Amino acid sequence: MTTIGASLIIKGHVTSREDITIHGRVSGEIAMEQGALFVAPTANVDASVRATRLTIHGTMAGDIAAAERVELTDTANVSGTLLSPAVVMREGAFFNGAIAVDRKTGKAAR
Repeated sequence: MTTIGASLIIKGHVTSREDITIHGRVSGEIAMEQGALFVAPTANVDASVRATRLTIHGTMAGDIAAAERVELTDTANVSGTLLSPAVVMREGAFFNGAIAVDRKTGKAAR
């Protein structure tokens, strides 16, 4: 598992084949062939994202595609487009954008 600390700022392209937890800031693109992406409450992500599973507690903007599932928790603040076979939005989550549910497992993030 990789952790991007709260004081870390990344601008550019992030590629991974393992789980990532973001506490800091990432802008650009995140491409994950495997693993889950966890956006912590302190995180601020402005990126195009492709992942298998994505859980958002913090602030996120951009186009998001997940092969299995996207979850917006009660502290999530998200704007953009979500594409996934399963989208879970907890009470209290803020979302502004479009959601497309593609039930063909694995197709969304490819």
